[in-house]
Amino acid sequence: MKLKKIIGCIADSLTAEFDGEEVEEIDMTPDQRMEVVEKICDWLKKNPDQLNYVMQDFIETFADDYDSEPCECCGDTVYTWTWDI
Repeated sequence: MKLKKIIGCIADSLTAEFDGEEVEEIDMTPDQRMEVVEKICDWLKKNPDQLNYVMQDFIETFADDYDSEPCECCGDTVYTWTWDI
């Protein structure tokens, strides 16, 4: 399965390939969506060292709670995202 993301101008697109045919994410059937989920999970099981990157994106995207405050030591801003799944 090939997953493709295109961004720029008015060409934004997110597709998955099923049997040689690209299907836009918005047009996927529930079964096709589950197939994508399963493929991604299978890939993560084979590449667990990449979980860090996926978790970072998911937590920021789906966080239930977000907070920021200045660091007491250096004054830099410390950001906290929490996703309660």
